[in-house]
Parts: sequence; structure tokens; C-alpha cells
Amino acid sequence: MSYIETEIVPILVVVINMVTIFHLFPSRYGLRFSVTAIVLFTVAVYSGAFLLGALGIDAVGTRGMLYIPFLVWLFKGQFFQKVFYYIYMILVPMLLGYLISVVILIFIPEKNDLYYIIFLFASIIVYAAYIALMLSYGKRFFIKLFSHGRNADWALYTLGITASFVILYLSRLMSLSPQLYIPLFFFIFWSIGTLCFAIINTHEKTKRRVEAEFASGIISSGRGHYEKMNEMQDTLRILRHDVKYHVSAAREMLRSGKEEELDGYLSDVESLVTENEPLVFCANTVVNALLSGYAERCRKHDIRYAFTIVLPDTMSIPNYELCVVLGNLLENAVEAALKLDNGRYIELNANYRREQFAVTTKNSFDGKVLSDDGLPISGKKDGGFGLRSVRAVTDRYDGYMLTEWDANTFTVYVMLNV
Repeated sequence: MSYIETEIVPILVVVINMVTIFHLFPSRYGLRFSVTAIVLFTVAVYSGAFLLGALGIDAVGTRGMLYIPFLVWLFKGQFFQKVFYYIYMILVPMLLGYLISVVILIFIPEKNDLYYIIFLFASIIVYAAYIALMLSYGKRFFIKLFSHGRNADWALYTLGITASFVILYLSRLMSLSPQLYIPLFFFIFWSIGTLCFAIINTHEKTKRRVEAEFASGIISSGRGHYEKMNEMQDTLRILRHDVKYHVSAAREMLRSGKEEELDGYLSDVESLVTENEPLVFCANTVVNALLSGYAERCRKHDIRYAFTIVLPDTMSIPNYELCVVLGNLLENAVEAALKLDNGRYIELNANYRREQFAVTTKNSFDGKVLSDDGLPISGKKDGGFGLRSVRAVTDRYDGYMLTEWDANTFTVYVMLNV
């Protein structure tokens, strides 16, 4: 009955892997095609292993790894994240299976029929509990784990979990007593948990820092806008105070027939008023302050901009989330435009209508995009959070975000049901 341990239980592990990977990663080619492809691939893998076994070649220990290139092709997502995920999904069930085997061997030293029957039923119970946990909490866990998307980081993380897999695999080739296996397996469990916790903790700290910097930028933008408004008010008060002198001077020039001087004088006064006229993009004062800050940056860096936004003074969506969406889109647009020597421009169109908030941004860029299945990844050291933050807001409001680009223009569409 050794086939229970070498064939039936590994097939259970494959089923667990397939169910959970479908639960997390979207398929490239639809559910029906993917399921059919996996079934055919599994039949081919196990048939090949059976034929190799008949020839005296041990293929049991390597066949699970054959799924990695297949799953990388079949599912969307970043390469190293998918590899990390699948090694994790091989490693944890393997650990559980080995732990079950070792515990049973403590009480039944020989692998007889009773051992295999207990092993089968124990495996079904443990794996059923494991898959229930994965379906209930796995997606939430891996979303947190995969919240940061830099391939270089995930290559390092994948190397770490692969080392745990190699240690586990090599340990099974040694003739250790069950009492030694148990602490070894718990050490591997601990190392996996520590690695995952460290990844999540690092990403959460980076996310909080980026959000704090972003919030600080919004506050600074608002403070700068407020200070500029105060300066404008002071200038306008002076203009109002001095208006009688300007009128008197203009009347005297008109009486004296100095029309050219009068025209130049009035132009200077008009210019002074225009320069100090506050920028008003919408009725929402917080969003207006944010847009004014970016308008100032665009003027400073010679970026042509056009902001068209129709918003009421209050909305059911908090101002902070409005600023997360608009600020991240404009920040990415400014950074992309600054990479060009000329032809810099940014367009933003946003409106609130029928309980929907729609935003479109277009900007010039150099045509170079690091993409993860349609979601661009920033090349900055701590990049990758901008559009992910926008997507998090769209998910919260049952909306969507689409990105598209050609050689010269990058476009983002966002819609929120508010």
C-alpha cells in the first residue's frame, strides 16, 4: 500500500495547489481552458513518472517542480511571485505530509497496512483543514504578501523559500530518527513563517512611509496654497487701497493726451492683478489646494498642463481618498513628463455625475514602461505603491482603473461608484 504515500497523497497536494492558485492568480486564458490544461498536464506528468519508475528511475521527488514553468505561463502575475507562491504551496503540504508520517512512525515503527491506512485518513483530515484555511484566509494573506511588486526583491524572497525546500528535500534522504525530524520540520515551518512575516512587515513599513510622505506632500501643498492665498489677499488689499491713485493717474494721462503711456500703465496694473489672481479649479478647497500645488510644479518645470475638474464642495468620498487618487495620478504624470527634454504636457479631466467620480489623466512620457499585466511598476527604489494605492481605492468603491500607453502618451482611466 505504499502507493498511498507516493501517489495518492501527492495527487491530493496537486489538487490543493490548483484550487488555491486559482483562488489567488487570475488565469490568462479563462477557467475552462486552464482547468483542462492542468488536468492534461497532470496526467502527462504522472504517466511519465510511472514510466520512469518502471525503468527504475525515481521521478517522485522532482515531478512537482515541473509545474512551475507551466503555471508561470498559465496564470497572470509577476514571475517571481508566482514561483514563490508555488514553492510555498509545494513546501507546506510536503511538510504537513512528512510531519504526519513521522508522528505515525513514532507509534507504528514499521510501514505496514495499518500505517498506510492511518496515514491516508490523517492526510485527508489535515489537508481538508489546510485547504479550508487557505480558501478562507489565504487570499487576504497573499494579497498582503504580494502588495509590493519589485522583481528584484521577489527574486531574493524566492531564493529564501527555495532554500527551505532544498533543506526539507535533503532531510528526507537522511536516515534520521522521527524524534530528530520533528524539530527539523518545525524549524522549517518557523523559517517560512518568519520569512513571510518579514516580507509583510517590510512592505507595510514601506507603505506607511510612502503614505506618510504623500500625506506630507498634500499638507505642504495645502500650506503653500494657503500662504499664497494670503499673499494674494494682501496684494489685492493694497490694490484696492491704491485704486484711487491709479484712477487719478489714469485720468491725468487721459486729459494730457498721453494715450500710449496710459495704455502701458493700465497693462501694468492688469498684469499685477492677473499674477495675483488665485487659481480655482473646483469648489472643493482641499482638492483645489492639491491641484494648485501641481500646477505650480508644472509651471516651474515648463510642463504644459490642463486641469478640468467638476466637483461639488462636499462628496460622500473623503477628501483624503480623493487626494490619494488625484495626487498619485498627477505625481506619476509629473515624474514621467520630467524625463523628457521637451514636449512635456499633462491633461487631467475629472467630474462627478450620478454618484460616479470619473478621472482621466494623459501625459507625455518616454515610452518606457515596466509592466505587471497591465499595471505599470515604478522604477523608483520604493516605487510600485502609487497606482496600487489608486487601485485599492477603486476596489473599495467597486470601481475600476485602466491604463494604456503608446510610444508618446500614457493614459489612466479611473471610475469610482461613490
